[in-house]
Amino acid sequence: MPRGRRSAQSTDGLAALRKQAGAMMKRLRQVGQHQLAAIEREIIKLNRQRHLLQNEISSMLGGGSVRRGGASPARAGRGRRARVNWDGVFSRLPKGSFQAKDVHRLVPGGVAPGTLSQRLTAWVKAKKLKRTGSRRGTRYTKAA
Repeated sequence: MPRGRRSAQSTDGLAALRKQAGAMMKRLRQVGQHQLAAIEREIIKLNRQRHLLQNEISSMLGGGSVRRGGASPARAGRGRRARVNWDGVFSRLPKGSFQAKDVHRLVPGGVAPGTLSQRLTAWVKAKKLKRTGSRRGTRYTKAA
């Protein structure tokens, strides 16, 4: 088939089809946006109902209203902690065997479990402590 000019009829037909397809796409987009807006309104309505139910349940159980966003209630009152004098903590360690929870009680103001674990590991690597057991049964003793 030779390449050349297209007939006027075929270009008119294509233009009409493109126009028709464009109109259909516009209509589909509008319908989709309306459905999405309706779903979003329903989600907002259900979230309001959920918050009301949570507040009602919380007040029945003796608590206050449910907090919105922000920190969890357990962390809400915490500010920045002071630095811990780890040499002082090490000097107060018991002479016998002890667990990480015993060290946690010695730290002033408390400290995150991960931080305590890092410090204990550093003392073991520095050969200040000896580790016995594993996992939850891990016990430490001061190296003599």
